[in-house]
Amino acid sequence: MTSIFEITDWAHVASFFVWTLAVCALAKAIFGSFPAAELQYHLALRDNPRRQRINRLNWEVANRTKWDEDVARGSQHAAKQPLTDPEIGSRRIELQQLARSSLAWRAFTYFMGCFACQAFWTALAVYVFTHGMSDLSACLLTAAAYSGAAVPLLNRVGGVPSATRAPSKPGCKNCNT
Repeated sequence: MTSIFEITDWAHVASFFVWTLAVCALAKAIFGSFPAAELQYHLALRDNPRRQRINRLNWEVANRTKWDEDVARGSQHAAKQPLTDPEIGSRRIELQQLARSSLAWRAFTYFMGCFACQAFWTALAVYVFTHGMSDLSACLLTAAAYSGAAVPLLNRVGGVPSATRAPSKPGCKNCNT
């Protein structure tokens, strides 16, 4: 792998480009594989009860009402059960504790789902494998450079979905006028 500090001529630029393609391929192979998807699925299943509790506590604090599916859906036949100020306070404290304890996990799942981060971790592993950990700053900066080059390259090829929407039609949904 070509370090960014080694680039002095066009041969090194070409080598950097080839290694960027390799990083893209490895990141797609590792993070887009079936075992990776299964791992993410099982980790999400494990985290679902905590996320559900956070969502319900957040709803209760915002609406000052005890959680009930029918009340949350806005059913006219459901009776709201208002919460007292001490109950709201205890729920707010529990919500803050759950949010604080899950911050690292939420950050980890976000950064493992981001292609730029996947490319960074892949480039970091390849750099350590090819060069070793002798220079930490060169390792981190080179991995960041490969990650930064991988995203537009893969986006240009069409591998990373972009956040574009279909153009909306003016007028009514039902009659299209």
